Amino acid sequence: MHENILKNIDIAALEKEYGVLKKSNGNYRCRKCLMTDGYTEEEKKCRWCGQDLFDMDKI
Repeated sequence: MHENILKNIDIAALEKEYGVLKKSNGNYRCRKCLMTDGYTEEEKKCRWCGQDLFDMDKI
C-alpha cells in the first residue's frame, strides 16, 4: 500500500516539474475530427488535426 502512495507522489511531482498539469480552459470538440479534449487559453488549434477551435465548440 505504501508503495502505491509513493508512486502516486512521484508521478505528481514529475507532472508538475515538466508542466504536464496545465490549467484547462475547458473541453472543446473539434468540428473536423470530432475529438474532444481539454485546452488552455493559448491553444487555438485542435491537437489531432490542426483545425481552428472556436468558443462555440466548447462543451
